[in-house]
Order: sequence, then C-alpha cells, then structure tokens
Amino acid sequence: MFATVRTTLLLLAAGALAFAHAQTTHDVIMHITPVEGRPVPEFYFEPVGLFIQPGDVVRFVAASPHHTATAYHGEHIKSHRVPDGVEPFSSPIVPIGQDWSYTFTVPGTYDLWCGPHEHYGMVMRIVVGEPGGPAEEPATNFGPDGTFQVAGRVLNDPALASALIVELGSVSWYDLDPASKALP
Repeated sequence: MFATVRTTLLLLAAGALAFAHAQTTHDVIMHITPVEGRPVPEFYFEPVGLFIQPGDVVRFVAASPHHTATAYHGEHIKSHRVPDGVEPFSSPIVPIGQDWSYTFTVPGTYDLWCGPHEHYGMVMRIVVGEPGGPAEEPATNFGPDGTFQVAGRVLNDPALASALIVELGSVSWYDLDPASKALP
C-alpha cells in the first residue's frame, strides 16, 4: 500500500510540474523607436528571437501603435515559415498598452511579422521545443508575397539562427547586425 501511495504522489507531482510549465507566459514588446539622424524610426519586436516550450503562451504587448503579430503562412499569401500543420494566425491591430496572446503548441520554428511594419523589418523568430520546419531555410523571396524588403534580411541575420536562440533563450533586436536592419 505504501508503494501505491508513493507512486500516486509522484505521479501527481509530475502532473503538477507539467501543468505549471504549460502556464509559462513570455512577453514580447512591440516597439517603434526614433533613431537620431534618421527620418524613419526602428520598428521591432523585443526580443526578436525567443525560445519557448510547447504549450507556452507568448503575450505580444504594444508599447507603440498599430502592430500585429502574424504568422508567415501560405494562407496569408506569404512565404510559409511556420511548422507544417500550424493553422494561420494573426492578432488584430493591438492598441498601445494592450496585448494579444497566442499559445504555441506545435514544436518547430515560427517566423512572425507585423502587418503594417514588415517592410521596415518588424519580424521575429520563435523556436518552440526544437528547431524545425520551413523557417529553417534562409528567406529568399523579398517581395510582397515573401519576407518583404528588410524583413528577409532581419530573418537571415546570423543572430537569429535557431540553434543560437535555443542556446541563449532569447535574442535582442540590438544583437542584430545593423546592416541587416538598414532601410534601403
């Protein structure tokens, strides 16, 4: 009987740990930051690279106006850069000081973009559990139906290599090469 009670307690503890992990929420802040000497500010997600586990929630918080968090998905008429089997998803435009959350359940690499600011390079990469899927290939289509303009250069920056994101846990916008973020 003692072994049965002990086994039951161990199973309950393991279940509680799994449930607690499923409740992990990560914040990603959506920014517009003026740059001295430039007429166009920087538009970015912070962090721009994030490692999470399946079942984790990412809360996208608008520190500035007019942002979305949108998956690069073929049904969005864009290059498909999320794991196979993932449904298309996009936030509405998130008002300043508000947020939108998404639960990532399918392991793999996800590339996301901001609808109004993609061409300025406002994209990010999230690795869920382990790298994998179409986003592991370099971005090659820099047209409006691909990773538009600066967005593709940002996603191809070496600091956004999935293995590095996994190793570091997150990558800041400021870790990217300035040449990757430069406007044409």
